Amino acid sequence: MAKPSEKLSRGTPRAAVASGTAQGRAPGRGSIMWDTLTDMAHLPLMPPIAIMQSALPAVGTAVNKYGIYKSDPQARGRRTNWSMIRFLYDGGDFARQEAQDLRALHANIKGTLDDGRKYFALNPKTFRIVPDTFLDGVIRIRRDMGQPLTAAEEATLYEEYVQLCLLLGIQKKDIEPTLQDFYEYYENLIMSEMTYNDTVKYLTTRAIELPARFKYLKVAQPYADSFYKRFFYPTMKLSVIGQLHPLYRERFNLPWSERDQARYRKLCKRLQLYARMVPRPLRYNPVALLVMLGVHGPGLVTLEELGRIEEKKKAHEARKKLAASG
Repeated sequence: MAKPSEKLSRGTPRAAVASGTAQGRAPGRGSIMWDTLTDMAHLPLMPPIAIMQSALPAVGTAVNKYGIYKSDPQARGRRTNWSMIRFLYDGGDFARQEAQDLRALHANIKGTLDDGRKYFALNPKTFRIVPDTFLDGVIRIRRDMGQPLTAAEEATLYEEYVQLCLLLGIQKKDIEPTLQDFYEYYENLIMSEMTYNDTVKYLTTRAIELPARFKYLKVAQPYADSFYKRFFYPTMKLSVIGQLHPLYRERFNLPWSERDQARYRKLCKRLQLYARMVPRPLRYNPVALLVMLGVHGPGLVTLEELGRIEEKKKAHEARKKLAASG
């Protein structure tokens, strides 16, 4: 299968690993990764990055066990956004501290898969899935937004990816020397190890069907639900399925027609128009602006907090069932 860039060559770029420092660095302001992932014009195309991460069995199982993506998806989304911006940012010690916090949290995430195999979140193949999907996602977002990367930009992006891997504690021996080598590894991962598990199924169906829930002004919820289902859900479904890696979509036979592809191209053209009409400073992810102002934001959730959240949710659901039966 053709790779995202038709200009990619086998020699792109072997110097990326050789030039990396032992501890790595954040991509930072002005980098391709930062400029792509902090641009609100690209936001509708970004959820599949997290979905592709969850397709790895170890990640999907751990998210299903420890995550709050069902019981409190808005809080999960906020924390994920803050964490992403912090480890992409090159100011102060934001990125390095976030990398340390992420490793500390994931050091306690381990268990057994459905097939009996053990998993551990800090296994290199598992932990590097985040920068892996960022790299692939950035390349395909740029392509679909009508700004495909040149060979030189691919070399620069791969250097950013390698440095991010090193920052997150991935060793050089676990990183492919070229972008071409990376795609051989990544596409094999899709075809041989990724699954369409319960987490992915939820994220590609029920999760995008649910509007935000109001904690206050609950009287407005029915109107918000109707508005969401008419205007947002169709677009979310289109962008989520359309931005999944094509090999993954084909392997698991996810519904995608020529009409869907045409509608997806129209969506991308609308996003391109938005990007042309709105100056870049006004398209900044608000969290990125806050981080650049020195605001650290909410920290990572702990396993203890996750347990309390889930117990609270279970108690609430039990009360609702009791009230309904009474």
